[in-house]
Parts: sequence; structure tokens; C-alpha cells
Amino acid sequence: MADNQTVTRIQTLLGVELDDTEKARVQIYVEDAKQAIMTYVASYADDPSIFPDELGYIVDQMALAKFNKFHNEGMTSVSEEGLTLSFSSNDLKDYLPDLQAWIDRKTGADDSMTGRAIGW
Repeated sequence: MADNQTVTRIQTLLGVELDDTEKARVQIYVEDAKQAIMTYVASYADDPSIFPDELGYIVDQMALAKFNKFHNEGMTSVSEEGLTLSFSSNDLKDYLPDLQAWIDRKTGADDSMTGRAIGW
């Protein structure tokens, strides 16, 4: 379950007061983001059952992206009254270089696990 501090941080970034239903939705987005990130980095984490704090900013950004896409899931863009929003089909894609940098830092140059863990 997402901690209250993370949900409060997302609420602050959004600049709105979230009701209980929206907070519950944000908690799900946060957990989904953590699971997606751990798919890539778990084997490099000191403890695969604990999410690395230094990757929290990616969780924030992915949760914000999901929150902003609510009711527009599956769409690549939305236009309304002159405003056009474009959505990425993969919210993690933009952060793959960041995840690779984290993996590279964890493995070090002399580690037998060096190499490209993430390809695109």
C-alpha cells in the first residue's frame, strides 16, 4: 500500500485537494508505478522487497501521468475547445534511461552484472 506521505506529495504536485476516492486511486497508481519500476530493477536492488527511495521521483511522475489520464485511458490524444493533450502509451518509457543509470551505478564498472539491462 502506498504511504500517506507519497499520496500527500502527489496531491501537492497536482495542486488540488483530493477526496477519499481520488486518494485511493492515487494509491493504486503509486503501487502500479512501483511494480513497473521493480520489474526492471529488482534484481539489482539491495533488497528486492524494498522499493529504492532514490527512484521515488519516477513514481511521482508516473502517478501524476496516470491521474491526468483518468477517463482517457487508451487514448493517445484528446482535444477539447482548442486544448489538445497527448498521452504516451507507456509512462515508464521516458524513465528507462534513468533506470539504466541507477542499475549502472548499482552494478559498478567491475561487477560481472554490467551491461545493458534495458533495451529499447
